[in-house]
Amino acid sequence: MIDEEIIESKIDIILTNLSYLETVRSSDKTVFFHSFEKKQATKHSLQEAIEASLDIANHLIAEQGWNRAETYAEMFQELHTHQIIDKPLMESLSDMARFRNLLVHRYGIIDEQRVWSILQEDLDDFSLFVKNIESFLQHMTK
Repeated sequence: MIDEEIIESKIDIILTNLSYLETVRSSDKTVFFHSFEKKQATKHSLQEAIEASLDIANHLIAEQGWNRAETYAEMFQELHTHQIIDKPLMESLSDMARFRNLLVHRYGIIDEQRVWSILQEDLDDFSLFVKNIESFLQHMTK
């Protein structure tokens, strides 16, 4: 059975991190690249938002009895298979899952330009993911 409290707590994590990331996104690019603290906080916030998204996907997959994903990226593919997210969002979130692996395991080689690009181009995907999950939960309770 899907535990909506677990999902809502993960959504809260996504939204809290997204709030910080939005402030960084609107900051000056030069300030970002010259601030160790901003870069570190941004990477950490991205990691937490991605991991919370993965936790939601994993919970839904397990509780619905869907195919077990072998990789983090495949978790989002499974959500797409079950029409919770569309293909473009699945592709973007799968890329973010792979980026999360770099943040965690190869943190010394993170391209800061890529971090900035994610801030500018991909943050809205977290909001869209949350909306899709909330919509799915609403349909489940009907």
